[in-house]
Amino acid sequence: MAPIGKALAHARMARDLTQTELARRAGISRQALGAIESGAYHPGVAIAIRLARELGTSVEALFGEPDGEASSLVEASWFDDARRRAAPPQTRVALARVHGKVVAVARPAAHLTLAPAAGVVQRARRHRVDVCTFRLPGEIDSTLLMSGCDPAVTLLVDWLARRGSPVHAVAIPCSSRKALRALVDGRAHVAGVHLRDQKSGEYNLAPIRRALGNRRSMVVNFARWELGLATAPGNPLAIRGFADLARPGLRIVNREDGSGARSALDQALGELGIEPERLAGYQFEAGGHLEVAAAIAAGLADAGVTIRLGADAYGLHFVPHRDERYDLVFMEDEAGSMPIKAMLDALKSRRFAHEIAQLCGYDTAQMGQVIGA
Repeated sequence: MAPIGKALAHARMARDLTQTELARRAGISRQALGAIESGAYHPGVAIAIRLARELGTSVEALFGEPDGEASSLVEASWFDDARRRAAPPQTRVALARVHGKVVAVARPAAHLTLAPAAGVVQRARRHRVDVCTFRLPGEIDSTLLMSGCDPAVTLLVDWLARRGSPVHAVAIPCSSRKALRALVDGRAHVAGVHLRDQKSGEYNLAPIRRALGNRRSMVVNFARWELGLATAPGNPLAIRGFADLARPGLRIVNREDGSGARSALDQALGELGIEPERLAGYQFEAGGHLEVAAAIAAGLADAGVTIRLGADAYGLHFVPHRDERYDLVFMEDEAGSMPIKAMLDALKSRRFAHEIAQLCGYDTAQMGQVIGA
């Protein structure tokens, strides 16, 4: 996080305000506030004054001169120049130096890829397999298995590779509860969780305690994000909230039982007194946040619960519901292992926090902080 954003984020957190709350008070979007806090955007005078007023401080205290931690501007040749197609603002790109010049190549926000593999299964028996592997023992020992539903884990994989880390992270896409089961069973190093305790309203700690029992663990924050309803671009059906999902003819795409998105949907329906069976598509399940967005973009559903990142990746309309905290939990006795240490080093990097905030629109002010043990 750039220093200019760090001062703003600290002032906001000191007053126990979420990004959504402060943005509403200041009359700007949460995404704009996230961009300011990440250092990707410098506010104009009017916005700076409103933010300072809402936080009870001065503009000078919030917005100083940025230092070398801020991102730099690089002039590059646009890869699609031959097609005479200009790059839309905010297009994600890869950068490389080719024959002495920097080239920018557009990158999709989400796409299917052929995943690299460490080997192939030769024989399977119940919960064990024999694998013909191409990896050395040291390479296997330095692989980090991360279970959970955050699409941004791919950015951590990229971060470690760019830093020349010997650790390679592998994402295991699954629901929060399935991630916790994998952690308990010793099938993953890390579980990513966003589960709200209905009684206390607190995130993650109670579900983690129930899943792990007396096992000693550490919980660190990754980010906060917005959960809500994604709809077709332009919101042609004028969906304003969960009550609209019960309209005749409206189709939803759901997440699997045990996911934070499914839990949020069920809680909202319960509060509204709507039986889940009334919703067309309630049994139509997608495996992750991006998959929900992809189903809507393909016209297979009219709406679904996902995070803003998923909606933005597919150009969908987004109806915010609530801010959520996404935490990472691992066993305490693994804290000194090479894979976990590499992950924690990344989470403590202000540059990595800035990158996640800028590319994903997450609130990374607490990234790397210990939430519980």
